[in-house]
Amino acid sequence: MRRSIVAAAAVGVTALALSGCAATAQPGGEGPQTIKLAVQSDPGTLNPITNATNASESVSTFGYESLLFYPTGAEPKGLLADSWEATTTTVQFTLKDGILCVDGEPLTATDVKSTFEYAAADETGSPYKGVYFPAEGLTIEADDAANTVTFTSANAQSFLAETIGALPIVCASGLADPSVLDTELHGTGAYSLEDSSPGQSYTFALRDDYAWGVDDTTSKTEGLPATVEVSIIESDSTAANLLQTGEANIAEVGGSERDRLGSTDFATELEVPLRPGLIFFNQAEGRVGHDLAVREALAQAVDREAVGPVASAGRGEQITTLVSEFGAACTTMDSSSAIPSYDVEAAAAALDEAGWVEGADGIRAKDGKPLSILMLYPASESQGVTAAIELLQTEFAKIGVDAKPTPSAAYTDVIFSGGDWDIVWAPIFTSLPSDWAGILGGDFPPNGGNWTYNANQEYFDLVGEAQALAGADSCDAWQAAQDSLFSNLEVLPVYSSTSTFYGVGVEFGMSKSILAPTTIRVTE
Repeated sequence: MRRSIVAAAAVGVTALALSGCAATAQPGGEGPQTIKLAVQSDPGTLNPITNATNASESVSTFGYESLLFYPTGAEPKGLLADSWEATTTTVQFTLKDGILCVDGEPLTATDVKSTFEYAAADETGSPYKGVYFPAEGLTIEADDAANTVTFTSANAQSFLAETIGALPIVCASGLADPSVLDTELHGTGAYSLEDSSPGQSYTFALRDDYAWGVDDTTSKTEGLPATVEVSIIESDSTAANLLQTGEANIAEVGGSERDRLGSTDFATELEVPLRPGLIFFNQAEGRVGHDLAVREALAQAVDREAVGPVASAGRGEQITTLVSEFGAACTTMDSSSAIPSYDVEAAAAALDEAGWVEGADGIRAKDGKPLSILMLYPASESQGVTAAIELLQTEFAKIGVDAKPTPSAAYTDVIFSGGDWDIVWAPIFTSLPSDWAGILGGDFPPNGGNWTYNANQEYFDLVGEAQALAGADSCDAWQAAQDSLFSNLEVLPVYSSTSTFYGVGVEFGMSKSILAPTTIRVTE
């Protein structure tokens, strides 16, 4: 997927390492089972509070758990929480009895409180601040004797329990020296990290004292693998090969490589909309995207019906909402009427009116400044996305915009630090509409996480109205807020591509968009 020689070499080494011995999970196997899992990207660091990437979650989920579990298309279940009571301003979680950290120490209500305090600290720089919990006006009370943690928000939240319940909880051993979290796991998850070779592999062993999983899952649950060997396989083609040869038990495959897997008999085959193609605009002072007319012109120049199928390798559909059917609430919102239509002539006319004059070289300029944009996108994206970015470059050239594709292996660092970019193709997946109030709100970098420099007051007002309503009653209000995001071009939704998770000799499920370790079962 990455196009550099170094990355390609790393993929080759990993593939050879994985294929050195066959996967040991076999139907009807007896005794402790080992399964092999291929993931598409290396997390880099394992800190579950500072690294919010899909790659990080895919690996750290073996060692960390949150208060709630989010099964696909269903209401959340208790994970670390045994029960909870919530309003729009207060939620009290009662923890399950007997939860043990990986070091054998009991998890306390104070540990939960301390995790949120660590995540909220400015020096931590957690991207979850303002997303999984309010950035301001949140008070937390921990009662270790009663095993309860109470969160009170100064501002109303439609999904206070569902939002707070998603943050990974770190045990006291990790909070005592957070620097260890980059390379070690200090949580309550069912697995301990036994070995790691960053960039290549991670090996997890089932804990023998795990007894509080969802649906009464414990270390003794039949079919739960004793060892999970995770390898970094960036190539869809390699992942498909390993599935076909039985050298991987679970792998995610995207694009057209799935076509050749259609005749294979898999124990599990789950297509998920994990790669939403979303274009965000840098609206900071001094950037061309600060001008709404420019954002509108760029949006009108995007032929979503052409770009989308390229990005998704022909598997996907146009996005009309920021919350997919895999979300936890408001999954039927539809803001298609608020998305600008494809109209190259209207786009050019808008730029003319805004004073951007086309030069002899076909590139527009205003006050001596050329209309040039830097198009940022993840370097680890698929070949389809890379081709879509190149198509966008061609489309923008038709209206006199000089667009420069710029792949970045650390694109989140660029956008959160206020770095150099004008538009970014970012595959951000959320399960609640309220998540976007945190993602596109707050202070501008470097003081806050409002990385698009969104100043749409209409959106903020509509968010306030939505947050005052609880649960499903708030969905219409959240759609109105989403309409404002689309019409004011804080974000342009393009296409939702899909990936497919395959299981050879194993069954499994998801929590949100992440493979849930305690759902894995070696099949008989």
